[in-house]
Amino acid sequence: MKIYVDVLIITNAIVTLIFLQCIQRIMHEQAGIKREAAASAIGGAGSLIAAIETKSFFGALMLTLAKGGIIFLIIITAFGAKNFIAAAKRFFLYILCELIFGGVCLLLVDMTHKNIVMIKNYTVYFDVSLLQIAVCCTLVYAIISIYETVQRVRAANAQTYRATYSLGNLSVTLPAVADSGNRLCDSFTGEPVVIFRSDELYCRYDLDCPEKLAFYGFHPAPYSTLNGGGIVYVTSKGRVEISSSGGTKRISCSVGIIPSGSKTQCAVFDPRLLG
Repeated sequence: MKIYVDVLIITNAIVTLIFLQCIQRIMHEQAGIKREAAASAIGGAGSLIAAIETKSFFGALMLTLAKGGIIFLIIITAFGAKNFIAAAKRFFLYILCELIFGGVCLLLVDMTHKNIVMIKNYTVYFDVSLLQIAVCCTLVYAIISIYETVQRVRAANAQTYRATYSLGNLSVTLPAVADSGNRLCDSFTGEPVVIFRSDELYCRYDLDCPEKLAFYGFHPAPYSTLNGGGIVYVTSKGRVEISSSGGTKRISCSVGIIPSGSKTQCAVFDPRLLG
């Protein structure tokens, strides 16, 4: 199989970017353009490991572990090192994308009856055209998108929700509204934001005093939901649990707090967070 280095790097960088987009859809977060670009560049450069020749078991094993290390570096670069469990989850999602991609390529092998498969250092390589790679990537993204849509629809079918915000000895539970239009993400952490319209929380953290925002770990951000829009005060501290007839789930998110004003106190979240 003849491989051109420039095509190899560029193609793998693009595929890496598509895989990262898939992970973001599943995890409901945003990595940021700069992080995506840096991670994609690592994915492209990391593909050069395929050019290394080794005939020993130990050498092949080391190359395989190196590939795993490159994937882990891609994940850390794109999403940051929040904690080991979060990084491991995104690592296995990346592997899942690769498995789906490989499955589609094997389907092409079966359909075209061409010998386009090569195994080297415990890794399967596919000698396919750029058009075929584009088709495979499109199918991977489509499969992930369908899965994400099913998650959202399934979550939206629940009748009632309640959201609980806890931090230290403080715990506030409010009726919750599933709003697929709430796509707000924290610009600092990249996490989705669950908005709590609560006078108790607003007064507890003195959010009407700008000089105290930093002390409690808050920063302002614009927002828009089905119940209105404006400025919300966001923090990554605390934890959020969403309860429904199907049980209770702790979700990974930041929290936004606004006063209720003349509206009913409630929490607003993206139903995809329950997937």
